[in-house]
Amino acid sequence: MVVDATTARGSRTVTIVARGLADLWRAVSGPPMRAWERVPIRVQGRITVGLPLVAVVISACLALNGNLTRVAIETDIQREFEMTVALGNLSSLMVNAETGMRGYLLTGQQEFLEPFAQATQQLPGAFGELTALVSDEPGERPRDEMSARLRELESSAGQQMADLSFQQQFVAGGRSPDDPEIRRHLEYGKGLMDRIRAEVADLQGQERVLLDRRITDINDIRIRDYVSVALALVAALATRSLAWFLFRRGIPRRVDRLTTCLRGRREGSPSELPEPTKRDQMGQLEVLRS
Repeated sequence: MVVDATTARGSRTVTIVARGLADLWRAVSGPPMRAWERVPIRVQGRITVGLPLVAVVISACLALNGNLTRVAIETDIQREFEMTVALGNLSSLMVNAETGMRGYLLTGQQEFLEPFAQATQQLPGAFGELTALVSDEPGERPRDEMSARLRELESSAGQQMADLSFQQQFVAGGRSPDDPEIRRHLEYGKGLMDRIRAEVADLQGQERVLLDRRITDINDIRIRDYVSVALALVAALATRSLAWFLFRRGIPRRVDRLTTCLRGRREGSPSELPEPTKRDQMGQLEVLRS
């Protein structure tokens, strides 16, 4: 008995809640639905057809925005990768030039000067490539900072190449590699190379950090695209359901009422039909029912 009473109270509670929700729905949806029923049939048709297109437009806009953002990030990733490679090439040219010059000072053999000659020939192009890459750096402030650091690096490389040239000419003029002046230049050149190596390593590290950040951005965009597709699908289902609901509240409902009225007249039990509220084609049929 106790169980039956508890079950009965639970059923009454569910019934009361269901009635309350139904009343709330009627109170909320009543005015919009009455306004919808006053809309002409042609306008209703256009609205019900156009609603699903909203989801298509939203999906297209999200896809376009994602693709444009992805293209910009991929371009920046390519630039940062090329920047890292170009800095590595610059460091290799400078190190090889210094190493070759030391070999020339020790042996006096001309083949050791080949790395120095190669660096002399290729350094302008290497710095030109770096300058072009820096000019594509997004953001005015980062671009200005990178340009300033690149100019400083170019100045240090120029000083190092000038010092190596002096060492070559000094020894080629018949002076001894053991001359104290050469030793001073070697120490000076070592300090320059240490500075160049540290600056190049710092720039490469900065570019790697930016590269990792851009890769993370690409992954975030990929996740956002998946979410956008899911949201677009939900929006498509929602707008399609809304369009179907509005369609059912419009044309078929009026047709059903008109059919019921005419069937009742034919069977001798006429039913009341509300007065037409619209002057569209269906409204004309509702007027002609009598």
